[in-house]
Amino acid sequence: MKIYIVLILLSIFPVLVFAQQTDDDPFKRDPFFNKSLDEFFGSSIDDEEDEPQKTESADVLTRLSNRGIDLSGGFEAGPYYSNPLYSQFPNLSALHFNRVNGLFFGIKRERMQWYRSHDFLGIPRFQPHGYIGYGTASKEWEYAAGLERLFGHKKRLMIGAEFHKATATEDYWRAGLIETSLTSLVAGYDYLDYYKMEGYGAYAVYRSNRWLEAALSYNSDTYNSAGLNTRYSLFGFADTYRPNPPVDSFSDEIDLDRFNMSFSFNPRRVLLANQFTFSASAGAELADNPGSDDAYRYNKFWSDLYLFYNFEPGSVLNWRIKTGSITGNAPDFKQFYTGGIGSLRGSPYKVFSGNQMVLSNLEVQFGSPSKNNGSWYREYNIHLLLFLDSAWTNFASDLTEEGASPFSGSENFSFSDFQHDAGFGLGTDAFRFEVAWPLKTFDSRPMLWLRLNPTF
Repeated sequence: MKIYIVLILLSIFPVLVFAQQTDDDPFKRDPFFNKSLDEFFGSSIDDEEDEPQKTESADVLTRLSNRGIDLSGGFEAGPYYSNPLYSQFPNLSALHFNRVNGLFFGIKRERMQWYRSHDFLGIPRFQPHGYIGYGTASKEWEYAAGLERLFGHKKRLMIGAEFHKATATEDYWRAGLIETSLTSLVAGYDYLDYYKMEGYGAYAVYRSNRWLEAALSYNSDTYNSAGLNTRYSLFGFADTYRPNPPVDSFSDEIDLDRFNMSFSFNPRRVLLANQFTFSASAGAELADNPGSDDAYRYNKFWSDLYLFYNFEPGSVLNWRIKTGSITGNAPDFKQFYTGGIGSLRGSPYKVFSGNQMVLSNLEVQFGSPSKNNGSWYREYNIHLLLFLDSAWTNFASDLTEEGASPFSGSENFSFSDFQHDAGFGLGTDAFRFEVAWPLKTFDSRPMLWLRLNPTF
């Protein structure tokens, strides 16, 4: 239907975001665990301003309380405070725990970050990045090594490359990576699915002063299925761990060459007005080329739209719309899935799948208003959350035909086919309880979630 096209086009336009931003340059954030050793024990000197830049632990705590352990970017930038193409490369945290690697110890220097202040070997504007670590359950070393250079008087263009061999996930948007490590280690709930990737890639990222960021990348990787190597948890049960699915039903190893692009408006979610802001991104992953395995030639298109509106003191409307379409034959781990944590909170995990998706998460929060201009909630505020999750996921055979448009099969879209889940929550964005019920398809038993991040 035409409405499906409209929703995809809408998500190309800016999205509203709930976050106070006081930095003159919103692209410059300083995650705690991405500093060099001298920055941990002293101040750093910015090569342009020659002024000390000190880390304030109070600022980190405030950001964690406002946006959660992952989405605040306080500990690691990761995929949550980086360009959307970040996760075309390995994206797990330097220190993590999951059912594939067990307890993973590593050291890391982030890619695609604008806040760097140190030169490499005295060469201006060159920035090394990468990591190395060891998984106690997988008994494997993982690594990434790369180099970036900033160009231009204001350093608005970044060009980089890296090679890597590591574990990664497509599910980073469902639940935070640090959050999932904690729930896995403590209670045995590992919500994400993982795979191994080995290869290399190159990228170029450009940003404007505050509002725009665009990126291109080329990635060539071999993907392998990752096994379930541990069932350990401190207080949970072994049977809470799900088997890790293969990358595809017909193959445990896939070669994919991808050309990727993304465009974002207001990616750091800066307030556009005292009561309103928006942010949006759209992109494509193009793997329909001779470098990919013959059975897996596809093009994947996606868009995200976020809206946050402080409609009265202490009351905030949050809305996220995610859309996507895949042409060709994508492997299973590249398909769209909805259900469970971070998507349809009252439905079973990843119960719906297909090559077309529309996901809507609508939330209303009621809390104690802040007296500070531009801040919607009092710091460390406890709020009540009401939400409605809606999703449509479909497999359209038209999209698998040669030369198919990403809008092929859009006539299959219907609002009556949406799965709806509703619920409420209580807590802060850093720590809250949520209860959700499915309104159709499944029985009326509720799902209970303990979250260390907001949903989006």
